[in-house]
Formats: sequence, structure tokens, C-alpha cells
Amino acid sequence: MTRVAGQHIHSPHEPQHGLLEAVTVHALEHNTSSIPLTVTMLVLKSLAILAGTSLASAANLTVSIPSSPPLLPNPASLAPSTHAVLIGPPGVQYEAPIRRDNTFTFPDLAEASYLLTVHSRDYFFPLLRVDVTKAADGTQQETVQAWQTFRGNEWSNKGPFYGSGTGGLRIQIQPSSQKNFYQDRGGFNIIDFNDPDGVVDPEMKEEFDDMQKKGPLSGSSGAAAQLQNFDIAGWLAGKGSSTEQDAGDTGKKR
Repeated sequence: MTRVAGQHIHSPHEPQHGLLEAVTVHALEHNTSSIPLTVTMLVLKSLAILAGTSLASAANLTVSIPSSPPLLPNPASLAPSTHAVLIGPPGVQYEAPIRRDNTFTFPDLAEASYLLTVHSRDYFFPLLRVDVTKAADGTQQETVQAWQTFRGNEWSNKGPFYGSGTGGLRIQIQPSSQKNFYQDRGGFNIIDFNDPDGVVDPEMKEEFDDMQKKGPLSGSSGAAAQLQNFDIAGWLAGKGSSTEQDAGDTGKKR
């Protein structure tokens, strides 16, 4: 059984047991009066050979996720929703959930070219191209090959080679990066605000720094320093500043 477009259907490589049974029942019911027994046996033998050939040539693919520290030291920590999808020709799609041994298994693959995508909640995985073709040696088994592929590139543009096998293939795939849904908030800078591209005239920046140093809130005599040194208790008690007191004493002496 394979999963195509979300439904289970019979794979073209599975033996047609129902057809064999139907022909057998038909031959037994009608005996040799309508169909010669020799012809019936030849039909049954041919169907059995075809079913055995299809079953023997069915290709399979196993994808495992190994430990890859420091990004993913323990593959068992992957979310249970992690799954892999093989997308082939129109209308052909295989889906496999992650197993307890951190693998995805795709049995009975038809001859075609597929795109393998691993869907994970927390990690990005590279895309793979998987080709299932007839064996070069002319045997009944099929050849399975895998390469890395890239979005936005031609299908013929193949990346690193992952492996090849006859009748089946087992490969390993490691996460490329971890998903991050949050971004650190940076501090406010008036220069960056006015120039988001980060291209600032050095003379302009130096002039702006000088203006900040000479501003009313900077320096020992600035407004901020005066406010910090203000004697609020003395002011509430009716005491003036030392300058005002010196001026009053001088007026009394005169």
C-alpha cells in the first residue's frame, strides 16, 4: 500500500492477488467446457510471473537522521510531527512519518524522479532529488540514486551526491540550520535611524558627536549636572545658594 494525495491505493508493483483468484474461480466454475484447462494454466502462470517480477523489482528508500552535534545531538528530540514527503509526477506523492529509530521508509517506489522534503518544526533540512530508474545491468531490480537539490534552480542542477543502490537505498540527512522565530531587539541610534543603509559621512558623524558633547545635558556644567547638585532640602528651608548669601552679606557691610 502507498499513500497518494492523502489516500491509500494499490501500488503498481503489488501482486494482483484478486485477479489471480478471479481467474482461478472462473476456471473451476466453468471447468473445461468454455476455457481449455491448458490455456487457463498458462494464464495463471503468466500472471504469477508478472506479479513476482513486479514484487522483486520494487525499489525502496530509507532516510535516517543521525546525531549531528552541536546542532542536533539527539535526533530523538525531534517533534513527533516530523515527517518526510516524496513528490513525483503529477498525482504521485508518498508520505512517511518519523519512526522510533529516527528513520523514514518509502517502500515500493515506482520508476520516476522525486523531490524529497523533510518537514520539521524546529530544523531546516536540505532538499534531495531521488531518481528511481531501471538498472544498467539489465536486471529486474531498479537503481535508486539521491543528490542534493536547491530551490529556484533547474532540476538538472544536482548538488552533492548522497548515494546509489540497486533495489533499495539507505541514506543519512543532517539538519542544515535551526529555525529561529525571534529576533533580538537592537538599541536606538539616531545615525542608523536617519541612514538605514549604514553609509554615514565620517565628518557628519564627528560633528554630531561634538554636538552631543556640547549639549545642555552633557558636561559638568550642563543642566543635568546642575539638577543633580541642586539642594532641594535647603531650598525648602528658605536657604538660597552660596552666591546669593555672599551677595546679601556684602550688601549688609555697606
